Amino acid sequence: MLRLEDKVLEGSLRLGIELSQEEISKAVMDLKRWTRKEYASTCVIKTYDGSYTLASGLYGEPYHSVSAGAITEVIEKFVRPSGVVELAGKLKKITLMDVGFGLGYNTAIAVFLIKKENPKAFVEVHAFEKSLPENFIYLPEPFGDMHRVIIDLLPEGERGGVYVKLHEGDIRSCLPKTRLKADAVFHDAFSPYKNPEVWSLDLLGLMRERIKRKGVWVSYTSSLPVRKALKDLGFKVGETRAVGRRRGGTIASMGRDFALPPAQEEKLETSPFSVPFRDEGLKEDPLNILIDYRINVLLREREFSLAR
Repeated sequence: MLRLEDKVLEGSLRLGIELSQEEISKAVMDLKRWTRKEYASTCVIKTYDGSYTLASGLYGEPYHSVSAGAITEVIEKFVRPSGVVELAGKLKKITLMDVGFGLGYNTAIAVFLIKKENPKAFVEVHAFEKSLPENFIYLPEPFGDMHRVIIDLLPEGERGGVYVKLHEGDIRSCLPKTRLKADAVFHDAFSPYKNPEVWSLDLLGLMRERIKRKGVWVSYTSSLPVRKALKDLGFKVGETRAVGRRRGGTIASMGRDFALPPAQEEKLETSPFSVPFRDEGLKEDPLNILIDYRINVLLREREFSLAR
């Protein structure tokens, strides 16, 4: 097995870029930090608002924000900023994409609140998940009954004006096969540096084709490479309210006016880390995506150094 240093060198050869030993060392240090796991095995965690989530042993992260609370995160970082509840009062049908379905909290709470607003609304959910957890932690009431309905409908089913289809497997192969126009995308995969293949400019470009022009893409992340990718794809990008952390999440749309705070906009232009993840063939190894990204960051660092 190649050492991480050797993998970085291999990446530089792949990109046709010569790196110094100092640059390789800097890249390796960041890569080790980005891929370090907070949790070594799957376990149940009680979050700040009293609700529970799971930690993934594979990705080393919890499925939901521990500091905000699992339910609070869903409502404040996804459902509320997306506007789908208000939309339910205007449309007969709401279409959602839940990217990183996980325990199903986003879908269950969104559908519950949509149906509370308009019981006659039909909700169509396309859920994407690499592999479902072996055990689900069901939400407490008032969301619990709807959560059980959603899980019972998997992998595909319809009940009471709710249709759910689970696209299980690598989203990079699942998404191209779908034909839909979503009112909202809840992008809730594991964090970009742990799960880079789900945050590449190339995959986000495919998502763009499946969102209505006035539809929205929302996520908890404030990641520079993700925001830069959205901007490069033509999205208007804004920031959602911070909940449980210092920075807010991200909201984007092709046909609605959003804007980042000036300081965040400037950071996208001046930080060498604001380079999108690339995965042009939608099948690159996640570590190679990170390595290529870090090498491109080094190139920007060189450019900025020469410009001083």
